Amino acid sequence: MPTLDELPPYRRAKLLWRWAHQGLPFVEQLVIDAASRPCRLPCAPPGPPGSTLAVPGSDGRHQLARAEHLLCGDGQSAGGWAHRGYCSWVEDENGPREWRGGREAAIPVWGSAVTMWTVRPVGPGIDPGLVPRRERCTAGRYELLHRWPPPPARTPSVRRMRAALVDALGPDCHLCGHYPGAMIDHDHETGLVRGLLCALCNCTLEECPHVAGCPRADYQNTPPAAALDLIYPLSDEWRTTAAPRRRKIELLGFDPFEGMPTRRMPG
Repeated sequence: MPTLDELPPYRRAKLLWRWAHQGLPFVEQLVIDAASRPCRLPCAPPGPPGSTLAVPGSDGRHQLARAEHLLCGDGQSAGGWAHRGYCSWVEDENGPREWRGGREAAIPVWGSAVTMWTVRPVGPGIDPGLVPRRERCTAGRYELLHRWPPPPARTPSVRRMRAALVDALGPDCHLCGHYPGAMIDHDHETGLVRGLLCALCNCTLEECPHVAGCPRADYQNTPPAAALDLIYPLSDEWRTTAAPRRRKIELLGFDPFEGMPTRRMPG
């Protein structure tokens, strides 16, 4: 039966950090309970395998396509790919408007609508990351807004790093392989770049409690991009402030990263 102490040191520390609010016994049991249940990766998009591209559509937007299948479409017919879009709004005495969250002075009337239309590809595919957000199709059931890669990074160093990852390992997620790589995944403690991940894999990767034998565990234990020896620039990295760090240490009763070389700021 695997135990928390069998995890590689950094993975053990990060799992404790992630679940600090639950306490050490919870994390130890999490590892034991997960032994027979490997993590599930995102479901593959419809259509045969192939590189994911952005193709211009007859509705004026670019469509996320894989092997000529439009991932945002509900199905193909002679006229093209059926699309379904959802919109909602609130309405009060001043008329309909977009709801932006927050507390309303009075209870508004909610409205919603479903729109159907058909799209035909009308041009060759390009790198999805080059398409501005306003020109991307967000229809369909596959949360396409979150599957598109972000625009090119603002800093030259990160742009070069992404290009190196794509050249060496391809443009799609280096873990699940189903969606375009959206994030340069790196170990926040060491700075080592591990690969290019889709948004979902990037958010859930370090929640994996498995020692090995699971795609997420194996990815972290043997990162596909390790041979490239890329270090993510500290100046471009999002950092946790000192107060939340102190809070997590208080919850655990110890610092799981103590004695390990890290890039954490003091405090």
